[in-house]
Amino acid sequence: MEEQLSNLKRAMDDTVYKGNHFSEEHKVKIRSAIKQPHKKNRLEWFPKLLTVTVLIGSIIFITDITKKSINSSDKPSQLEQRNGSKTEEQSNNEVNWVRKTAIKKVLEHEFTGPDEKLIDLIWNPKYRSVVNNKAENQELDKYLAEVYGRYFADFSRIETFIAAFGGTKYQTGAYDNGYKLSLKNITIEQENISYRYTFIAKVGYQKNGDEEKTASVEGEVVFSTKEKEEGKIVGFRFVNDNGLLHILRYNN
Repeated sequence: MEEQLSNLKRAMDDTVYKGNHFSEEHKVKIRSAIKQPHKKNRLEWFPKLLTVTVLIGSIIFITDITKKSINSSDKPSQLEQRNGSKTEEQSNNEVNWVRKTAIKKVLEHEFTGPDEKLIDLIWNPKYRSVVNNKAENQELDKYLAEVYGRYFADFSRIETFIAAFGGTKYQTGAYDNGYKLSLKNITIEQENISYRYTFIAKVGYQKNGDEEKTASVEGEVVFSTKEKEEGKIVGFRFVNDNGLLHILRYNN
């Protein structure tokens, strides 16, 4: 029996297995392949997994950046926060502009004209009345409130301006002696105390067809420090008119 098996092996070596020889290296590779049959498959799907991972990560990153960009548009930038003083400066400039505008408007009313309606209300006796032994002119008060009311803190400040500090005197002086008034330009300065201002108004005055002359009128204005009266005048007076009122009243 053993002899028959030996003969069969020799026959197969000469036919089927002829030229096929397995070295130790071949045996090691075969054993390794048997122990790790799926290694090749893992290497094949790894690049695909990496690509998908990178794609998902990119989407998440872009989404996050977009959200931050949208949110930041609703909030002050760091530059704006650092420049808080700039915002305050803008606010101060706005207040300064409102105050200077008030001064200009009062001077325009005072040195343009004469205002014939104002003159009529002042001199026409039909507008005057006596109430409780006190002379009143309600129509004049109403007109003064219309003209100056938006610039002064309250009507009592307007009355003080009219009675004590020369308001309307240039108008009446010009009317009485036939002068025309025109405001040429105004220089306004804010004092060290923020609510105090000084001004120089260049006023043109002309009688009939004579040559127009000019005079510089200097004055000072005080504004309310109350928040609800921001930009409202509490004091307005002429300090030096370089003889203008005297000319209007007495130079016939």
